Amino acid sequence: MHSLAVRRLARTTVGVALAATGVGVAAGCGDDDKDSEKSSAKPASFVIEATSEGKDKPKLSVPASVPAGLVTISLKNSDTAPRSAGIIRVVGDYDTKDVVKVSGGDGTPIPDWLEDGGGVGAVKPGQTGTATQNLAPGKYVVTDDEGGEGDGPSNAERGATGEFTVTGKAVDAELPSVPATITTTDKGDKEYGFAFKGLKAGTNQVRFENTGEELHHALIFPYTEGATLADVKRFVSEGGSGGPPPGPPPFDFTKGFGTSVIDGGIAQNIEVDLPAGKYAVLCFIQDRKGGKPHVAKGMLDEVEIK
Repeated sequence: MHSLAVRRLARTTVGVALAATGVGVAAGCGDDDKDSEKSSAKPASFVIEATSEGKDKPKLSVPASVPAGLVTISLKNSDTAPRSAGIIRVVGDYDTKDVVKVSGGDGTPIPDWLEDGGGVGAVKPGQTGTATQNLAPGKYVVTDDEGGEGDGPSNAERGATGEFTVTGKAVDAELPSVPATITTTDKGDKEYGFAFKGLKAGTNQVRFENTGEELHHALIFPYTEGATLADVKRFVSEGGSGGPPPGPPPFDFTKGFGTSVIDGGIAQNIEVDLPAGKYAVLCFIQDRKGGKPHVAKGMLDEVEIK
């Protein structure tokens, strides 16, 4: 959903694509299902591997199924470039091609047949990233929206996709407790914003949670030396509108981190590695009805890591 918008911002400002983002769409993970069962079981393991048969032939190897409930999704990146694995539950007579088409949209409406999701954001070459979350029964599509400099096709558009089925009965399971949180919202006293708790320099186990009603993600980029939040706001505003960039970028695209996209009421546990410093945090997703990305509605903040 955000890949084209992010690439456009990067192209009009610094001329490179962001390599630190991943796409997944979520709209309720089945926690309120009347037929769900309570569970405190250990999360099931679900391992996806990213490979490539050349620059233009990225692939994802995806298991055929996994039981409903808590699942630890792992993305093993055996490629030489950043890769991601966003997951989307598809309701109705739609397939992978339909999902990829929606994922490449820029400000277009997000259809209701895209439901539960999440998955793993961008993972560096030779590394493995994980996300633990509840998965409801149904058919899922996996997409890798990395790659695609400028207006070039993403990995998903070049075939890096997969499908799997979540089997069994819906399970109401609690995520394991972790020390840090990144929370998104679009209602109440802080419309279209972020909240942070417990983040520290080094490796963080983080609960990423959406308490709003719209889809959100968090793109986290370290400031360049001397930059401020005001510089970031000006840069994003002028560059994102298609105008000339107001000088060098105030944050480092190449050292950023991106979560998957989740909907209101969804949470997942992820691992985030953050050196000490100040970071800009942005959301480039649009509302389900379409329109401007949330960063244009004020969903831009900073967090200082000590």
